[in-house]
Amino acid sequence: MPPDVIAGPHLDLVLVTVDQLLARDASDGPVPLGHDDPTDVLHPDRSPLHHRVPQVLADPSVNPWLVRLAVLRDTGEIIGLVNFHAPPDADGMVEIGYGVIPQFRRHGYATEMARTMWAYAATHPDVRTLRATFTPDNAGSRAIIEGAGFVHVGEQIDDEDGLELIYEVPAGDYRP
Repeated sequence: MPPDVIAGPHLDLVLVTVDQLLARDASDGPVPLGHDDPTDVLHPDRSPLHHRVPQVLADPSVNPWLVRLAVLRDTGEIIGLVNFHAPPDADGMVEIGYGVIPQFRRHGYATEMARTMWAYAATHPDVRTLRATFTPDNAGSRAIIEGAGFVHVGEQIDDEDGLELIYEVPAGDYRP
């Protein structure tokens, strides 16, 4: 299982606990996350909460693969979220999702979040494929994903985002 904190060069990727996920789902406002959270990073309209809560209700043991706060180590501020959509599937594939709060964009944090999570997953014995999907107009994600050596393997229609490009790299070929 992934550890509670996965450390990058500047960020700590801190696991959001099952209790914190469920508390935010049941609340009309922010819940204590142990870090400065002025933007309510888990707000249901801006986070994967609506996807992840049903997953942990069905099986709490999947939680370590799910939502993590991206915390700027020097200040303790939450600057975004990162997660795998689920634990490795039957084929050993994990798909990443990430987002940076607008005022912290363009500082390399999304790149650090993705690379830190991919570096962890690439060493996990159950992971054989790293996947990332994004809409064709998301130039920032394209640069991060292609820059990490992922290659375009297909397309899909996402119920929320529409057309998405699918990029993958074998875990054994990933080089952080």
